[in-house]
Amino acid sequence: MTQIDTSKSLAIGLMFTATALLCNSAIATDGAPVSQNSKAPPKAFIEAASKPLQKNRRQLRPSEAVEHYRERIEELEAQHGAYGAGIDEQLLGLATALQKSGSHKEAASEFRRAMLINRVNEGLYSLNQIPMIERLIESQIALNQWEEANDNQQYLYWLYEKNYGEKDPRMLPVINNLSRWHLQAYIEEKGETLVEHLISATKLYTLAVDIITKNFGSNDLRLVDALRGLKATNYYLATYKGEPQAPIVVNTSFGVSGPDTHQRNKVDHYRMKSFNTGKKAITRIVDVYQRNPQSPPAASARAKVELGDWYMMFNKWHSARQTYGEAYQALWDNGASNDEIEDIFGRPVALPALPLLDSDSKTLANSHITVSYDVTAFGKARNIKILRAYPSDRTRIRSKVRNILKRAKFRPRFEDGEAVETRGIVQRFVFD
Repeated sequence: MTQIDTSKSLAIGLMFTATALLCNSAIATDGAPVSQNSKAPPKAFIEAASKPLQKNRRQLRPSEAVEHYRERIEELEAQHGAYGAGIDEQLLGLATALQKSGSHKEAASEFRRAMLINRVNEGLYSLNQIPMIERLIESQIALNQWEEANDNQQYLYWLYEKNYGEKDPRMLPVINNLSRWHLQAYIEEKGETLVEHLISATKLYTLAVDIITKNFGSNDLRLVDALRGLKATNYYLATYKGEPQAPIVVNTSFGVSGPDTHQRNKVDHYRMKSFNTGKKAITRIVDVYQRNPQSPPAASARAKVELGDWYMMFNKWHSARQTYGEAYQALWDNGASNDEIEDIFGRPVALPALPLLDSDSKTLANSHITVSYDVTAFGKARNIKILRAYPSDRTRIRSKVRNILKRAKFRPRFEDGEAVETRGIVQRFVFD
């Protein structure tokens, strides 16, 4: 009997560094001087502003730091006026101290004020705004202001683009952060229409692939992360089922109609291409690993397993079986250990990390259930049995988990390069 103990997790765990979009009306500075020479925020600027002021050589508590920053800002304003140089640094420190104390609403106001003063003194395109914008987004997320945070993410992208140009390799960090932001927002159903998050992420990952290829070559290992991002967005596009509340279009001649036709056509265009786009992305990962001498051992073989998984998720069993067999042999040929091969092919693996469990997590909150089931050589769950459930009287939990497992796809267990059935898997699902 195979024992697996898991808890709910997102299909893609996304950690992101906050970034930004269009200026808020509160920080518009028409006619402000524009600096074209600032290319990166000076390290001393960020460090000086983010470290709390010290008194008597001891680290101040956040509340003490707030008062000291306020005093310093009042002194500078008295000497140089409300927009004096250097006040933005002190405001950044003040807002950071407020943020650490949990005063996110007030912190957000001070971050915006710091951005305004910085732009007055250094210009609309000053990159010294970056730490202010990033931390502003952190407070906006804490306040559940996803639309505002999304706007500032876009603003940071615009800021980098104005300084470097769209295809400059220095754009890669902000492209990566913004694309991960869109995926995070899609998974958590935050912000703009969900499919727009997916389309934006797809475009950004495609841009990253183009920039890396043109600047570093077609076999550069930096391509792998961007290509895996494309794989993820196209999986979600393929499985997209519409907005939680579809937009309504009012036609004065015929009354109320369904979702916007233009939007639906755009979504259909991306969905129709999703399988092939994802397949090409994974195939290129395999090629990059094969051609780059600095690739980790057996990396191309592991990437080929990903390609097999892609076929399996789209019900292309024969292609999946052939690809898995090639990957299995390639692992041996490339010196992978028995433990490595066992880790990949020694047990059934849910694809991709049972994301449907996450979408149903609200229904299943504060409960757990233990089930047993078999996985066929074709990657399907059979003979599903509920062993234990808490609360025991919630029949809906049992029905939900049964349906989830019936819909799930698995990479089957392999023996000697051949897919085989696995019986008696016991799995415990925990929902917080």
